[in-house]
Amino acid sequence: MKHYVSISLVCAGLAAYAADITTLDGRKYEDVRNVAPKRNGLYFIVGSGMDAKGVTVAYTNLPDAIREQYHYDAFAPGLALARENAVVNMNKNLAFSLANLEAAKKKAKAENKLLGFIMEWDNMFVPARPWNKGSNCGLAHFYLVFHEPLVLVFVRHESELDSVPGAVNQGFKGPDEGGWAPNMAVVTADCSQFVCEIPYGGENSTGPIRDQIFRQKIAVIKEFQKKQATAKPASTGSP
Repeated sequence: MKHYVSISLVCAGLAAYAADITTLDGRKYEDVRNVAPKRNGLYFIVGSGMDAKGVTVAYTNLPDAIREQYHYDAFAPGLALARENAVVNMNKNLAFSLANLEAAKKKAKAENKLLGFIMEWDNMFVPARPWNKGSNCGLAHFYLVFHEPLVLVFVRHESELDSVPGAVNQGFKGPDEGGWAPNMAVVTADCSQFVCEIPYGGENSTGPIRDQIFRQKIAVIKEFQKKQATAKPASTGSP
């Protein structure tokens, strides 16, 4: 059965007016129209007459203000992709290692993202289907859903659990951890605040079970981000 999932974008009325869009890499599109969400990016028409053409810009190349304007949900594409259950070739290079934590923190700060520390075992890094049962499939599921909205760090269960920051340890040793790997502790970009722990879902965890857990925890993450954005002090321009 094939699944068709929207990306939680509100499209009504977007095609009725023209606007300008400037991407993060500096390219400016003027008088764009017929804006529509696609799973791989924001689609729109530029030009007129014979020069009109369709353009798709990856969501990761759009400023936060543009993504918010079109109600983009950073988690939705990964949730949808996991349901397709295609094989994911998991390897250690898909996320930062704990040894490269400073680089991960720098990236998270620059992109205004949270950090996700995934507790894993080395034997989980094999080709796996994210909607199936098994820890290797769980790792693929975690990766697909969270690698774009968060900056991910792999933590080796075999040797690195005692080396994680305190906020991460709070998640790994908290009541929501569940006793099964993979699982993930979400913290702020500077690793100073614990946000939530996302468990694997138990011995019989499958894609549907994890999907429900992920959606519940994504709601927690979004609420934290909302409060964090509201709490940022406004610049007054005076000392």
